[in-house]
Amino acid sequence: MAAVAFAAAAATAAAEGELKLWKGKATPPLARVDLAGKKVDLKDFRGRVVVVNFWATWCEPCKEEMPSLDRLKAKLAGRPLEVLTVNYGEFPEKIAPFIARERITLPVLLDTQKDSARDWKVGGLPMTFIVDAKGRVRLWVFGERDWTGADTVKAIEKLLDEAPRARH
Repeated sequence: MAAVAFAAAAATAAAEGELKLWKGKATPPLARVDLAGKKVDLKDFRGRVVVVNFWATWCEPCKEEMPSLDRLKAKLAGRPLEVLTVNYGEFPEKIAPFIARERITLPVLLDTQKDSARDWKVGGLPMTFIVDAKGRVRLWVFGERDWTGADTVKAIEKLLDEAPRARH
């Protein structure tokens, strides 16, 4: 019986991607246009913690996790946090109906030729990187995650606490 409980616990743990320390090189560039055609550049978010999520509409775990990213943004509203989603290889005609249907409010950057995915060494979807206020990737995860879970929020809040305070 204990072996069954252990196996069930292991399967549950494996179902959620593990947040890991980034051991890669410098943060790759990320400059893309969004669904509205506006240019968005990661460099412009210095001073803010940025969650960069690579996803696609055909990826079931991506679709499951997207509302969680939206809730994370809402939960930490007022803090220096941005959530950018980067669509992997699809075009607006495919993405826009999904975003509207799911009521996703996060910006969606287009990576139709998968150049950014190559630069970021995205090896599967969903893949998410957390960039600190100085523009350095600090954490990453491969796989679906509950972005409002206590351990995740705590890790992001730690990075937010390192961000410079806004002057009033």
